[in-house]
Amino acid sequence: MRRPLCRSDATWVATLGLALLTAGIHAGAADSEQARVITGATIIDGVSGTALPGYALVIQGDTIRELLSPEDPLPEDAEVQDLSGQYIIPGLIDSHVHWLDWMGELFINHGVTSVVALDDLDNGKRNKSHSSHSLPRLFHSAKRPPFGNDDSAAEIRQIIKEWLARQPDIAHFPTFNPASSRAYALAAEEVHKAGFMVFGHTENAVDSIAAGHDVIEHVWGFTQAAMSESELEAFQAGEHLTWATFMTGDWDRLDEIIDDAVASGAYINPTLVYEWGGMSRDADRRELDDYRLLSNPDLVYFPGNIARSLLAKHRQIKNFSRRFENVPYVAYLPADDQAEFREGYRNVREFIRRFVAAGGKIQAGTDTVSGAMPGLGLHQEMQMLVEAGLSPMQALQSATRSSAELLEGRGGKRGPALIGSIEPGKRADLVVLDADPLVDIANTQKIARVMKDGRWVELGYHPEYFTFTKPPRSIAGSTFAPVISSITPAAVVAGHPGSRVVIEGSGFQMTTLVRVDGISVTTDFINPRRIEIELPAELMASPRPDPYRAPGPAQRTGIVGYRTIEIHAFNPPPEGGASNSVHLMVEPDWPGQ
Repeated sequence: MRRPLCRSDATWVATLGLALLTAGIHAGAADSEQARVITGATIIDGVSGTALPGYALVIQGDTIRELLSPEDPLPEDAEVQDLSGQYIIPGLIDSHVHWLDWMGELFINHGVTSVVALDDLDNGKRNKSHSSHSLPRLFHSAKRPPFGNDDSAAEIRQIIKEWLARQPDIAHFPTFNPASSRAYALAAEEVHKAGFMVFGHTENAVDSIAAGHDVIEHVWGFTQAAMSESELEAFQAGEHLTWATFMTGDWDRLDEIIDDAVASGAYINPTLVYEWGGMSRDADRRELDDYRLLSNPDLVYFPGNIARSLLAKHRQIKNFSRRFENVPYVAYLPADDQAEFREGYRNVREFIRRFVAAGGKIQAGTDTVSGAMPGLGLHQEMQMLVEAGLSPMQALQSATRSSAELLEGRGGKRGPALIGSIEPGKRADLVVLDADPLVDIANTQKIARVMKDGRWVELGYHPEYFTFTKPPRSIAGSTFAPVISSITPAAVVAGHPGSRVVIEGSGFQMTTLVRVDGISVTTDFINPRRIEIELPAELMASPRPDPYRAPGPAQRTGIVGYRTIEIHAFNPPPEGGASNSVHLMVEPDWPGQ
C-alpha cells in the first residue's frame, strides 16, 4: 500500500524543488554569460602531472567550461584575455587550518582560495565564503565527535548522528591511543558509512589506520608505532629531544609501515613548517618573507603577539625533552643537541620521500595560526615538501588535488569536489603566476592575479578589514611569564661576597633573565624548572636602610625582621612576561657575631 505523503515529506519535496529550480536558474544565468577565454599561459591543471603550454581555458560564469588544446578553435563571441608568458595553477587549498576571522585577506592574497577549518563554523559564514572575494571557501569539521571509550556502540552511533547534523565536511577525531581504540573504531565505522574521511592525531599510526584513520596529522604517530615499549616510555617521560631520531637505523620496519599505510589509502598531513621549519636550510629566507609581509602598513589588524611568535618560529624547534622549553631557539642549544635535531629532520624528510615514492599521498596543511603565517605558510609548506624530496609538481598537487580528495570523502563517496584542479565543471578558482613553479616551487609566491568563483580578485589589504574587540589568542606552544616557587638560600649576610642563588619554579627557558632589585644579572638556565644566578656582591656591600628599624638604642637583632632584595624572572617576547617577585632576606653582619 502506498504511504501517504506526510507534512515532513511535503516540506522536503518543496525544498528539493526549490533547490533544483535555484540550481537551474543559476546554471541558466551562467550559461547566458559571455564565455571568457584565457590564452597564452601555461596551465598546470593539478591532475595530469605535466604542464600544458599553449592550452586555452574557457570560463563560463563561475565554472570552468573546457580546456582547449592549441589545435582547438576558440569559441565565437568569447571575451579573450591573453596571459602570454604566465602560468596558471588551481586555487590552493590549505587542508589544516584553525580558523580565525581576521585571516581572510591573507589567504586570498596568497592564492589560497579554500581552507579546511578544524573548527565548528556557522552555516552563514560558510555560505558567504563561497562567493566572497575577501574570504577563502570555508570547509569545516564541526566539533570533534565527543565519544569516549566507555560509550556503548549505540551511544557512539547517536553521537555521530548528532555530529552529522552540524553538516561537517570532514571528521576531525580526538587523538587515537590504545585506550581509545575500541570507541575510535566504532566511531570511524559510522563516519565512513556517511562517506567522510577521518582526520586527526595518533599515538600509533599502525593501530589507528587499522581502526579507520584516513588522514594522519603530523608524522610522529608512525615513529611511535615503531618504538619498543621501553623506548616509548622513555620518550613519554621526556628523556629524548625528539621522536624523529628513533627512525635512525629502523628503516626496514618503517618501510613495512609505509607500505601498509599506502595500501590502506592513508594520507599524511605533515605540517613541516610548524614542526621543523627552524631546521630548514631556507629558514632565514622564510623569516624574511614573513617580515616583509608583516611590514605592510595595511595589515595593522594583524595581532602583534602572533606576529612576533610566528617570526620566532623560524629560529625555533619543537622539543620534547624535559631539559628544555617547548620551542627553544636552535642557536641556544648545545652543539650535540643541535646535531640530534638535524638528524631528526633528515629522518622526517626521508620518511616523507619514501612514503610518496611508495605511492602515498600528501595533503599540504599548515596548522595555521600556530603553525605558520596565514596564506604564505602554505607556499612555505610546499617548499619544505620539495626539500623533503617531492617534485614541484607533487608539492603542487598536495596543495590542490590531493587536498580536494579530503572533501570527497573515503573512496570518493561524497562526490567530486568542485575545487583543487583545472577541469571542466570545476569552479573557476585560479592563481596566475609570473614564473614557472615547476622550475622552482618558490615561484608560487610570484602571484600576478587570483580568480575566485570566476572573477578576478582585487588583491591588497584593508586596515579596516578586522577590529579586535578582545585580546587575540596566543599560538600553541607559546611561552608565558615564569613562576618562582622558591629560592635557595633564603637569606644572605650583608657585606659578604656574592652568593650563588638557586631559583626553582616553572616556565623558565634558555632566554630567561633574572632581575635583582630591578637590575638584570647573568642567568644560568639549568632546565625549565630551575635557573641560577650569582648574586652581585655590591647589592649586599651597601645595604639600604632597614625599613623596619625605628630610632633608639643600638641592638644586635632585628625586632621585626630585616631588609630584603627583590628578585623576579623575565621571559622576553614573543609573549613572555615577568614572574612573581620573591624576596631574599639580607641579615646584618652584627659586630662580634
